[in-house]
Amino acid sequence: MANTWNTANQTYNNVSYSLNGATGSTGQILTTSGANGTSWVTSASSNTPSLTVADGVMKVTGNPASLDVKGKVVINGLDLEERLKTIERVLAIPERDATMEAKYPSLKKKFDEYINALEKYKTFERIKGDYE
Repeated sequence: MANTWNTANQTYNNVSYSLNGATGSTGQILTTSGANGTSWVTSASSNTPSLTVADGVMKVTGNPASLDVKGKVVINGLDLEERLKTIERVLAIPERDATMEAKYPSLKKKFDEYINALEKYKTFERIKGDYE
């Protein structure tokens, strides 16, 4: 499988690269200013996150690992955010507001009570054979 990396002016094919530890030394990070080439620096943290792309697979590691995407995530032509919204709508999952729940703890309690009651009713319906 060919890896493709697109920049504003260039497309690179068959790319295999690592942004952390590519020199074989753990804790090193590849940095660049964009104009003067690249250099390896040693991180002060033992939990330095890394991003590796090889054989068409992107792997993010760290403790804890985190990936923040600004824009769309498209999987096999499907927009992930749109897909999740559709799933939530079809399953009638209520939208939560963490800010309001923090301000009014009874909201979280009521939501949890609703979910628990709903599951009990669904279980009862399954036992009766009326729920698919």
